[in-house]
Amino acid sequence: MDSGQRKITPKKVIKYLVMLAVAVVLLYFSFRNISWKEFIQGVKNCNWIWIIASMIIGIFEFIVRAIRWKLLLRQIDPESDNLSSYHGVTIGNIANFVFPRAGELVRCGVVATEKKKTTFEGAVGTVVVERAWDLLCLIFISIVFAVAFWKSFGSFIDNNILDNLSAKSSATFWMIAILAIIIAAVVLLYLLRKQLSKTKVGGKIVKVFHNLKEGILSAFRMKEKWSFIFLTLLLWLCFWGTSICTIRAFPQLFDLGWSDALFLMLVGGFGWAVPVQGGFGSYHFAVALAASQVYAISWNDGLVFATISHESQALIMIILGAVSFVSYSIKKSKQQPVKANNNL
Repeated sequence: MDSGQRKITPKKVIKYLVMLAVAVVLLYFSFRNISWKEFIQGVKNCNWIWIIASMIIGIFEFIVRAIRWKLLLRQIDPESDNLSSYHGVTIGNIANFVFPRAGELVRCGVVATEKKKTTFEGAVGTVVVERAWDLLCLIFISIVFAVAFWKSFGSFIDNNILDNLSAKSSATFWMIAILAIIIAAVVLLYLLRKQLSKTKVGGKIVKVFHNLKEGILSAFRMKEKWSFIFLTLLLWLCFWGTSICTIRAFPQLFDLGWSDALFLMLVGGFGWAVPVQGGFGSYHFAVALAASQVYAISWNDGLVFATISHESQALIMIILGAVSFVSYSIKKSKQQPVKANNNL
């Protein structure tokens, strides 16, 4: 899986340690005041049939992601198949538990070694496309949800974010103001892109937005663009289904509806997106905070919900990733003697 000059540098070590420290701090603040007796009782009260159902949906989610990625990989290698992309996705998931975001590079290395025509750099380009669409979906769904259900869920944002900005201004004012600032920033960035690209920091920002734009647009240039869009929608339905099953597993949240599941899915999505090892700490803190603030349950119960939600998905990531890694290693070991004989 080696490609190019991906070496461990002091900068990367420091970055890894900082992200690990962030995860530890968030875990500490999440668990510091809980009652372990109540926490264990909350775990016992959980309906594990629903958790198993959420894990099954999680497995299907990885399969959908693998098939969707294969569509992108076929743009650079027509021989790309579902199994190699699936191995890449699941092995990459394990890597993310060790080094944040390393999973994206690891899975590119997996398909690059399994397929002769797939280059590492080309695979990275497909991941950029995939992540651009995931980010677009997360932002779009979040904005639509905020507008449609602000009366029900706006208090969470109002109490935990907007109150810190101003105690006098209304939540509606701040929602409009934040959206206006985001739109203005994007427009300004576009207008000043040439000037910004000449600076080191500005150049990186412009490059990120350029890659996102190209990633989103490139999907429309595919022959199988409608299949890609359908699989993207199916993937987010899987996320939603996982959230619905998980809340059904907890007596305190059982009566919540589909909009509540969508809200907790979005909060959890932002928790997973934080660049820490496997979303540890960031997911627990964000989801526990949302569950306790919006649904008036105790922090203990909110943390039980967040912990089981995260760890059930983390468990299938580790199991599926381990199985794929063993399968990939066996296949790779069988290929090496053949290559050696060809060089004689």
